[in-house]
Amino acid sequence: MSDVLILGGGIVGLLSALELTQRGRKVTIVDGGSPPASWAGGGILSPLHAWRCSRFLNQLTVDGVARYRRLVDMLESGGYTQTGGLLNQGGMWVQGLEDELDDASRWATSWGVEHAFMSSADIPGKLVRKDLQGIFFPGLGNVRNPGLLKALRAYLCDRGVVMEHANVSAVSSVEKGAHVAAVDGRQWRADQAVICAGFGTAGLLEKMGVSLPLFPAKGEMLLYQLSPGDVSAVMLTDEGYLIPRNDGAVLVGSTLRKGDASHYPTVAGRYALERLAQQLMPGLVETKPCYHWAGVRPGCDRDYPYLGPLPHANGIYVATGHYRNGLVAAPASAELLVQGMCGESPFVDPSPYSVPSSSRSSSSFLRR
Repeated sequence: MSDVLILGGGIVGLLSALELTQRGRKVTIVDGGSPPASWAGGGILSPLHAWRCSRFLNQLTVDGVARYRRLVDMLESGGYTQTGGLLNQGGMWVQGLEDELDDASRWATSWGVEHAFMSSADIPGKLVRKDLQGIFFPGLGNVRNPGLLKALRAYLCDRGVVMEHANVSAVSSVEKGAHVAAVDGRQWRADQAVICAGFGTAGLLEKMGVSLPLFPAKGEMLLYQLSPGDVSAVMLTDEGYLIPRNDGAVLVGSTLRKGDASHYPTVAGRYALERLAQQLMPGLVETKPCYHWAGVRPGCDRDYPYLGPLPHANGIYVATGHYRNGLVAAPASAELLVQGMCGESPFVDPSPYSVPSSSRSSSSFLRR
């Protein structure tokens, strides 16, 4: 029997498993159903406008690039991925008006983030438009998330993490830990369980009498296969963003439909993203995208996630509500969560991320 069951195989679940295995815990990951949001996202290692975000989100994201650099180095040195294929550190440029750029500069100074005011004309790359004003963060970048998740799963399997494919139907607290049941009849027990099933977490929590302000939020993206250097840095505007990969691929995103849990791409979404791509990269007028896909983010009414134990539920923890910042916040979220599970001193105060007791309804489910 495993020590910990992790429900959800996205980036938060995988990195939580990594933190636990590094502490000697036996882990089983139960994952099924729709692909995780972290598989479909763009992989920007920063909130889109971090200066608009709360301190509690910034605490989990400000060192995201450094955390991923260490993770990718570990995977590359172990032969789990090709060197130089996952992490792009070309920086991030953000469009803005003067007041917005001043806010961004003050934020960057307060958090120790290198930055400089810069026109889009000064960004290397022959395709991007050159008439926009903004601010450049040379230390930011993005990660190639599908390749990262694949490499991380292989790494964890080699270290004894058990991967089970199943749709979880119910989670309950029992006298000695947690009980998990799947739709196909399989059952698991462990001392602890972590619910980090993306937008599906809300449904599992509701069955346990717990209500959090969570909702699905669908997003669509396009990919253009260009030449390396055509777009050198992440480029964020009010309309959308460009994300370059090291092999020359450029992602264009993204649409946003709150309350939509469907995973299929739409014609309207494709046309909107093609128009955006042509606005930001005028040289693409005659170029067609190679791929078009959709994913569902775990939306939340606040801008930072819930991390920690469920009130009155012995051994059950949650990591949910990361919305559009799951990838960048995942390493710090997993560390903070596991520190609490293992009784360690947390690297930041965990109380702002805790699940409030008021979220539990009058249901007696958790006491069954």
